[in-house]
Amino acid sequence: MTKKIAFICSVESYKLSDAHIFKDLCLVPILLGEYLGYDVTILTTEMNEALLQQTFPSVTFQHIPFGDDYVANMNAYLIEHAKEIDIAFAIGPYPSYLSILKTYKKFNPNGKIYMKLDVNRFWLNRLKTYPYFEELLQLCDVCSSECESIQKSIQEFLNLDIKHLPNGFYERFHTEPVLFNEKENRILTVGRLDAPEKQILLAVRAFLAAQLSDWEFRLVGPMSEAFRQELLKLLDGNPFASQVIILGPIYDKVLLEEEYRKAKIFCLTSLVECYAHVFAEAAKNGCYIVTTDVDGAADITHQQRFGTIHPTHDWESVGRTLQQVTKQDKLLADTCEHLQAFAKSQLNWKDIVIKAAEYLDEEPHKGES
Repeated sequence: MTKKIAFICSVESYKLSDAHIFKDLCLVPILLGEYLGYDVTILTTEMNEALLQQTFPSVTFQHIPFGDDYVANMNAYLIEHAKEIDIAFAIGPYPSYLSILKTYKKFNPNGKIYMKLDVNRFWLNRLKTYPYFEELLQLCDVCSSECESIQKSIQEFLNLDIKHLPNGFYERFHTEPVLFNEKENRILTVGRLDAPEKQILLAVRAFLAAQLSDWEFRLVGPMSEAFRQELLKLLDGNPFASQVIILGPIYDKVLLEEEYRKAKIFCLTSLVECYAHVFAEAAKNGCYIVTTDVDGAADITHQQRFGTIHPTHDWESVGRTLQQVTKQDKLLADTCEHLQAFAKSQLNWKDIVIKAAEYLDEEPHKGES
């Protein structure tokens, strides 16, 4: 009988968006299942089953009703089916997982729990004050953190073995390495542009202050009409306004990849992140990284060898960096070559899940290497 991995969604993440299918929370259990030759099931209330089937036909979606009590409904499912699940995958140390994963272990003591922590420093500071946090992590067979600083902080606090597994990129199609001479004078940002924590207006302010006559700042991602008006107001009358290109969301992955490939610099000005997925995408495509001091920034820039880290509100500092770095072709070319090589060897999700399998002490099925 084929073994099974189940992604057990917490009450805090019971509603999966289309974007989630291509992020860590779905990719890790799905690719781990592919590598091990295990069946994969996603247990939650809501997701785009048609897109899931179109992208990963072998993965099944098991509807858990939300009803009056999602946790009770999940527990009822696990009481009946826990024995069929060899690996339970969980993401984020949310309170609802304590009851759910206790039920899983009670009805399948030999089953393994893999918790991908997905924790930033601010959440971790709160978690350290909650008694359930240690109890939850003690239940898990493997816990991994995306950032080395978070990994070390939890290890020191709880004296637990926390593994380090960064967030990666997923290659839906083969890509060749990018040559620096293929790139253009472009600075790129990708994300939910109107999300307050992304501080996109700060990034635009920094670009305008840098006064780069032969560079573009390209903004990729959705935004509300109200935010668009706010952005246009900021640009109004500025002599460099025409170099800020508002592209909106790009759903075509080939076109999005092309944006990364053409950019020399990737700019992220968030208040908070836990190793943003766009870091891995930018690194894979050899972009120099200009970022605020979010979790994962030191890791991806190799302590600022391949990027520059700024205080989270300091747009003047970001602007000065853009002014300086855009003049340093040798630095940008060096980053293009070496950061790309690092990403290809360390940040491909298909390679990251091999390490997860080793930590879980699971063997790949025949045909995998």
